[in-house]
Amino acid sequence: MRNHRVETGVTHLDRALQGGLPLGSLTLLAGNPGTGKTILCGEFLHHGATLGEEGLYVSLAEGREAFLEYMARLGRDFTKPPAKDHLHVMDLVTVKEEGLDALVEMMIEHIDGHGIQRLVVDSFTALSNAFTATIDARVTLHILSKILAQTSCTTLLVTEVPTGTEHMGLGVEEFVSDGVIHLRRALMNGSTLRTLEIAKMRGTLTERPLSIFTLSHGFNVLLPFTQTAEGSRHPFTPTPDPAEAYSTGNPGLDSLIGPLRRGDTVYLELGDDVTPLVPALIAGTLRANFLAQGRGVLFMPAGGENVGRIAAFDGRFGLPQGAQRLLRIATASGNQGHEPAAIRMDPDSLQRSWGAWAEAERELTEETGEPTLKMIYVDSLQSNWAGENLGRLLDSESMRTRDAGGLLMLLSRPGDGSLRQHAGNLSHTHLRAVNLQGVILLQGVKPKTPLNALNQDDERGYPSYTLTPIY
Repeated sequence: MRNHRVETGVTHLDRALQGGLPLGSLTLLAGNPGTGKTILCGEFLHHGATLGEEGLYVSLAEGREAFLEYMARLGRDFTKPPAKDHLHVMDLVTVKEEGLDALVEMMIEHIDGHGIQRLVVDSFTALSNAFTATIDARVTLHILSKILAQTSCTTLLVTEVPTGTEHMGLGVEEFVSDGVIHLRRALMNGSTLRTLEIAKMRGTLTERPLSIFTLSHGFNVLLPFTQTAEGSRHPFTPTPDPAEAYSTGNPGLDSLIGPLRRGDTVYLELGDDVTPLVPALIAGTLRANFLAQGRGVLFMPAGGENVGRIAAFDGRFGLPQGAQRLLRIATASGNQGHEPAAIRMDPDSLQRSWGAWAEAERELTEETGEPTLKMIYVDSLQSNWAGENLGRLLDSESMRTRDAGGLLMLLSRPGDGSLRQHAGNLSHTHLRAVNLQGVILLQGVKPKTPLNALNQDDERGYPSYTLTPIY
């Protein structure tokens, strides 16, 4: 508890709430079935218990044992220290209308008698069935909120929102409560997406009222993608390749999409407002994994990039000089720079340009005795050789890659038009990265995968990234 704030235990939610829920407040926690309301309540009570604060769970929806077992499966065990002996449960699943006044009185007596600092009522929807009129619910809530404020008991009041609607309970709860947190669950490209909205919170300036959250390993609100500072330099550790396949260089991505088979075409599709660092991390890690194992790489970057900047980024992986020499970067600029990495591409002749590209691939294959990784931004093709049959060019590259047993990675930024669709149809593995509320969401289109949040991770001393499943 800090500055009259009560931490929920969900780190990034507390940051959005300027430290937590206001002390003594009554917050309405609303959402459709299955949105994670009970998990958030459990986090709130368990965090308080670990701090030695007394919590009361008033259950009108499920019994004591079911709640404790559910939370224990999530790693929030109330039967073991430091949370042990700080949770009280009132199992009132069978409460009837004639017992409503007695119920409220029992709650207040328990709060006073045990010094309860955190209260969860799950759910007010079940309790509301005992009210004969809406005005009775409003009066009861008003009285209860005043009493809780006087005892400095901070409360979460759970309300069910029927599936397919936005209507909260009786319609009076949100007006009486000090705060409203609305949890939603929707489908995005066939995968679950969870959002949390701080609709209101007394005395709180909520700069980021809408967030994405996941129920992976508990209730976790995700922060927007941020670029971390460059850490100390350590050599890149390659990820071993599976039999007859290639690793992406990131175990998390390997687990998500499976192995990249030799000869395959991979497509990374980028949505609006995806920072260039995201494809740099994914593609850079794959390049580093090839280079570190003595394989050559050819890279045609996005328009506006230059050889020196790309080479500098790849230099952060700490690869040995011999490995760095196996990288070739295509450029249509008159300023070559960073020889011998540059491959001169002629904007006036696709034939000459692709002849230089094929020659660079041949040289690398001869030098290494291994197939190459080829990476191509399709927008570079369109900007340099508009009007040419670029779809046929990609078909040819894909077939040559298949025959050589290498790997072809196509990347596209927004606005690449029909060539994006062609790349998607051509690919064996198709990934899509989008920006939603600042969070970078990565999803497999082929094969179909759940959404994952991508974040930069430089703890290893070289550019890396983590993937967090959104369940």
